[in-house]
This record gives sequence, structure tokens and C-alpha cells, in this order.
Amino acid sequence: MSKNNSSSLFGIILLVALLGLSAYLWMNNSKLKSELSKTQSEFLDLEKVNTELDFNYQAKLEELEGLRGDNTALNTRIDAQKLELAKQKKRISGLIWTEKELGKARKEMVNLNQMADQYIAEITKLKSQNQELTSHNLKLSEANTILSDDLNVNKKRVASLDSVKNILVSQTEELSETNETLSSKVDIAEAIKINYIEVKGYDVRDNGEVKEKSRAKKVEMLRTCFTTETNLVTPAGEKEFFVRYTNPAGEVLYVEDSGSGTFTDKINGEMIRYTISGVTNYDNEEKTACMDWTPNFSLGKGLYKVDIFQHGFEVGKGSFQLK
Repeated sequence: MSKNNSSSLFGIILLVALLGLSAYLWMNNSKLKSELSKTQSEFLDLEKVNTELDFNYQAKLEELEGLRGDNTALNTRIDAQKLELAKQKKRISGLIWTEKELGKARKEMVNLNQMADQYIAEITKLKSQNQELTSHNLKLSEANTILSDDLNVNKKRVASLDSVKNILVSQTEELSETNETLSSKVDIAEAIKINYIEVKGYDVRDNGEVKEKSRAKKVEMLRTCFTTETNLVTPAGEKEFFVRYTNPAGEVLYVEDSGSGTFTDKINGEMIRYTISGVTNYDNEEKTACMDWTPNFSLGKGLYKVDIFQHGFEVGKGSFQLK
């Protein structure tokens, strides 16, 4: 092959290679342009969402700041709510720039707005309530001032009445003491005194008949008969008398199943045990009555005491001997 032909062939090959390289570079450049255009579009979308986030966030902060006042507690609450909104904004920014999750970011932006609106409504309500309380406290303060003035006037009136009150209290105490004394005297006067007491022991037969006995081991029943004095002070009617037996050892004979019980002594307020009680119809004249008592144990020998009570007072006493 001649030298000229070789040069022409080399030129053709070089031209084809240059054309191929040009085509490759053109295609690669077109791809890069396309990817750059897509990246720019995505960046614009991210920037748009982020701008919207900043705008809404700042608007809500301004609304919260507009509610700030002189109430320290409300201001502290506003600061806490702003911190919560800042945390939420930071999380949304992470979704936009780090995770590229625009869908999730937009949903969280809605939640951020709702949270901010809730905070604003809450502070607005609290501020309104605070204003109402302030107004109410002002009215109370005014009312308290009026009451204070009235109280001072009343104190002067009370001071002028103290001397009269002291006199009345003194007179009332004296009257109370007099009434208590008179009441006690009336109670004592109404008690029916006893001027005769007789106690005998009896043996009770199977047929119900009784026979007088003086030996302790034979006595199954004690019968106390007494005669009252005339008492025109006490109202006529049924009167209850209480009989108390005391054995030689100083013990009160007391059996609940046989009618024993207690009553209050009006002299000293103590509870008094009695052996047996009975009711008799009293018509303000001398009256004789008897009461039987059957113990459920054997009586011992010795000197026994008998006391009779009526209306809370001792009205008679005596003694009897069992051999």
C-alpha cells in the first residue's frame, strides 16, 4: 500500500474515533444534565417545605408571645410550650433534610400547627380565667374593706355592750346557781321518807305458804315492810322504792336474775346497787308496803343492814339479825 493510502486510512479511523468519543461525551453530558435537573427540583421541593415550616413555626411563636403578660405562672407555661414546639420543628427538619421524607414532614407540620393552636387556646383560656379571678379578687377586696369598716363600727358597739353583758352573765350565773339549789331542794323534798322498817326471814313451803324463820339456814325469802311519811310536795301516783341488803361482811346482796340493779345517787352522782325494787301507789299519806326477795343462795348468820331509796335519795335505813 502506498504512503498516501495509509495516511488516508489513519485519518478515517481517527475521524471515526473522534466521532464516537463525541457521541459518548454528548450522551454522558445529557445524563448528567438530567440528574442535575432532578436534584435541583428535589432541592427546591425540600426548600419549599422547609420555608413553609419556618413560616408557620415563627407565626405560632409570635401568637404565643403575644399572650405573655404579668402572670409568672402563665409565662412559665408559655416558655415550656415553646420548647415543645422547637423539639417538634427540629424533628420535622430532620425528616426534610436528612430522611428526605416530605410526606411524613407535611403530616408532622399539620400536627405541629394543631399542637400550637392547642397551646394558644389553652393559654388564652387560662389568661381569661386569670382576668376573671383578678376582677373577682378586686371585688372581694372592696367588699372586705367595707366589712372591715363595719367590723370596726361593730367592735365599738360590742365594747359599749361588754359591761352590760358582764352584768347579765353575772346575774345569769347567780340565777343558775339559785335554780340548781332550788332544784336540788325540790328533788329532796319530793323524796318520800320512811319512818318504819321491818325485815323478816321466811321459809317457803311447796304449796306457796310462808313461815317466819330467824335461823339463816332456814330462811329462803326476805320480806321488807315499811311505812312512809306524809309528803304533800311530791305528786301523787305510782312511786318506785329500792331496797338494798348488806350482809355482815359489808357486801351488797345482788342477783340480777332476782331483780337486782343500779340507780344514780342524786347527792354524789354515783351508781348505787340495790337488791330489789318495787312500785306502790302513793296518795300523799302514810302508807305501808312490803317487798319480797328470794335469793338463789344460802344466807349466812349475822347482822344485816337494810337501806331504802326513793327518787334518787336514801329515805330510810335499819338492820335485822339472822341466827
